[in-house]
Amino acid sequence: MKKTRIAFVASTLGVGGAENVLFSLVTRLPSDRFESELVLLRAPGTVGRRLAGRGVPSVDSLERGRFDPSNLARLVAALRSCSPDILFSLDHHNAMFWGRLASLIARVPVRVVASHSTGRMESRRSFSAVDRALMRWTDAVVALSEAHAAYLRDVEGVDRGKIVVIENGIDTARYGSVDGGKAQRLRGELGFADGDLVVSMIAALRPEKAHEALVEAAGILRRRRKDLPIKFLVVGGGPRRSAIERLVADGDLQDSVVVAGEREDIPEILHLSGALVLPSHAAVETLPLVVLEAMAAGVPVVASAVGSVPEIVENGRNGLLIPPADPVGLSDALCHIFDERENTARMIERARDTVRQRFTVEKMLRGYIDLFDRLTA
Repeated sequence: MKKTRIAFVASTLGVGGAENVLFSLVTRLPSDRFESELVLLRAPGTVGRRLAGRGVPSVDSLERGRFDPSNLARLVAALRSCSPDILFSLDHHNAMFWGRLASLIARVPVRVVASHSTGRMESRRSFSAVDRALMRWTDAVVALSEAHAAYLRDVEGVDRGKIVVIENGIDTARYGSVDGGKAQRLRGELGFADGDLVVSMIAALRPEKAHEALVEAAGILRRRRKDLPIKFLVVGGGPRRSAIERLVADGDLQDSVVVAGEREDIPEILHLSGALVLPSHAAVETLPLVVLEAMAAGVPVVASAVGSVPEIVENGRNGLLIPPADPVGLSDALCHIFDERENTARMIERARDTVRQRFTVEKMLRGYIDLFDRLTA
């Protein structure tokens, strides 16, 4: 039986939800049926290096400049070398643009775009006019939820017949249990005392994530609830780290907020956390993987009601929803979590059930395999 060859095209593969989904997909596709290769326009990034370390063939740094026409020639050569049946592009603008153009020249039979956003901070739309024009030569666009599919159809103008909904999924076993000793040692390494109630925010340090709401909430709670020893842990890499650290310093909150940077020990971080927060603005956020990871780990979630988050979190049932970037709503929700322990315990169990029933990596993998089989039939 001939294997289906897939070229996974991206700008770079740093640490993030879309990149972690790609890692799960590439490493779990049945090796007797599929062959994968990474085609990266820029540096490999953390996830790219992890995949290369797993033996996934890869080529990177093909882009010399954003608008350099020689990018096209290098990408065409890379695609001809691996001769894929499917070009699978993340929704990085350079990957979508150069990837689809190169795939037409290299005569790749099938083109798929995996969309992971619902707009940008500066625009309701994620795709440029060129991105939308190239949809004519795109066979499928993966949406992460029904709300995301509606956004792609109504805002981006994608043909509904090309949209396929495949919800993100996680390895529930990986987050369901960890080495308790390791998590406890990590608590000490990060500077938290045994009695501290650690509230984690695990997200790229970008404007749309609204880290300023977390910093403001830290100040509110320190003033209003001295009886609750709440400490905040900010995990992630990105361009706003220095700005966030300045906000913490300006608020004299260095003893309340720890900015830990990019980390890979997320399961252990979740298991030392008393809550996971994601107070994002009403842009970009779609179906955040970290919310699923926290729910599987038994960590109560407070998230803004944006994107497809309300399709995961039912307010008051398996988590709490707040308005976007709302520090008062965030602080009130955290007080509820730590004050109403019995209700919180019920929310945690319902959250675990939600992930087990709907958001497993096995279910996600079946969705992608069905899509690939249909497109290559």
